[in-house]
Amino acid sequence: MKRLTVYILSLSILLLSNLPAAFGQTQKKIFKTKYTFIHYDDDKDMDEFVWRLGGGKFEFFSDVSLASSRIDRIVDKVMAILGMWTKAPRIDIFLYRGVLEANKAAFYDNKTKAIHISVENSSDGVFAHEVAHVVINQYFVTPPPSRTQEILTQYVDKYLWSDY
Repeated sequence: MKRLTVYILSLSILLLSNLPAAFGQTQKKIFKTKYTFIHYDDDKDMDEFVWRLGGGKFEFFSDVSLASSRIDRIVDKVMAILGMWTKAPRIDIFLYRGVLEANKAAFYDNKTKAIHISVENSSDGVFAHEVAHVVINQYFVTPPPSRTQEILTQYVDKYLWSDY
């Protein structure tokens, strides 16, 4: 009886895990860097996102290490500007096409601990601003009020590339 229950449970899990594929839904792809897990649908989205973070156009999969270093460099820069070093922050980033809710280019959702960003409206500044929210929220046990966070993120905006 016990083996039958385990068998049925295992079969159910297997069938449910393939449910999205059965209905023609594609699962998002994930690109992992030192600090981030970037969720996206199409490789072209990653191409454009990484290009908008600064630099020439290139095919994402032709140089994955360049893409990774561009993303992690901004995270390192944000932590340095704020002086808030967290132990390897884990940042979930979701890339979308089009405008996000309330006409935003990007936003950080503190409940899900994720950045949501429009590929077409992304830039190194927009990305750094949202990363600053992540760093602030991970650094403090009790995150500061949203107005205080905005002051700190605007400080990042101002000094992101001031050393160049």
